[in-house]
Amino acid sequence: MEPDGPAGGLAAACSAVERLLPGTVLDGWLPLVQGAVGHVAGMRSPDGTELVVKVYRPGADARLRTELAALHLARPVAPVPTVVLHGEAADPSASGYLLMTRLPGARWADVRPRLDAATSSALVVETGRLLRRLHAVRGVRFGDLLAPGFTSAWERVAERRESVLAQFLGSGGSARIAGRVTRFVDAARSAIESCSAPALCHHDVIDGNLLLTGASRRRITGLVDLERATWDDPLSDLAQTRVHVELHGPADVAPLLDAYGVRTPDEHRRLDVYDVLHRVRERAWIATDRPAGWERSVAALDAAVDERTR
Repeated sequence: MEPDGPAGGLAAACSAVERLLPGTVLDGWLPLVQGAVGHVAGMRSPDGTELVVKVYRPGADARLRTELAALHLARPVAPVPTVVLHGEAADPSASGYLLMTRLPGARWADVRPRLDAATSSALVVETGRLLRRLHAVRGVRFGDLLAPGFTSAWERVAERRESVLAQFLGSGGSARIAGRVTRFVDAARSAIESCSAPALCHHDVIDGNLLLTGASRRRITGLVDLERATWDDPLSDLAQTRVHVELHGPADVAPLLDAYGVRTPDEHRRLDVYDVLHRVRERAWIATDRPAGWERSVAALDAAVDERTR
């Protein structure tokens, strides 16, 4: 699927949309950055409604179904797009497509360099409150939205620990650090079990997936890219956001947790466990994908995991 034009699956998806909604056409809008799961482009209906078509890459049909379910669940509590259409793209270069309303605003990541410290801090607090609202949507089992999952938070964490450590070791990670992670997670079992019910988790609430509007006062107007959503311990979602916030402004971590409402020792312990598991997974991905500067990033993540599991 070409990122610079309506080729392959995008063209097929647009044709399908126009058959179902005659007169709806591409309008030239594109995000500054395309995602890893799907290609996104702007469309406009005959009455001027601004829309987004997201075309999922081959093999990502489960991501499409997950995002569709997550958008439906999140809609009452969070500023997410409204689904207009979805279907097959009828092209081997795509799994399918999703047509949604286009939310106002620019990605936080795109405007971050222009924001002062006070504005960024206020947005972090707003993010914590947004996550809390999202996590008010509760499920029955832990795991994928679309399949039977785990009956307890501990079962889910144990499975996740084994999965990320296998990736970590397979990417050249240290067996010594893997052992420390195992012991650290096992020691927190009672804290993990204090999570009695799963919540709807986005698992990527970072500045690249939050839209902002305003000039003198920025505010969050959109949460996008829910294709990785699951039923999970809500603090696993918050932990991933905390790692991201710490990267950009360590002083904003405490306000994030206060805004969300992390209070008890068990909640802090759960948060620390998910923080470590997230860093282990990220380390494995970087060591495998090897983007620019990967060796430095891997060393920093190894050091961070080592420190946090002492």
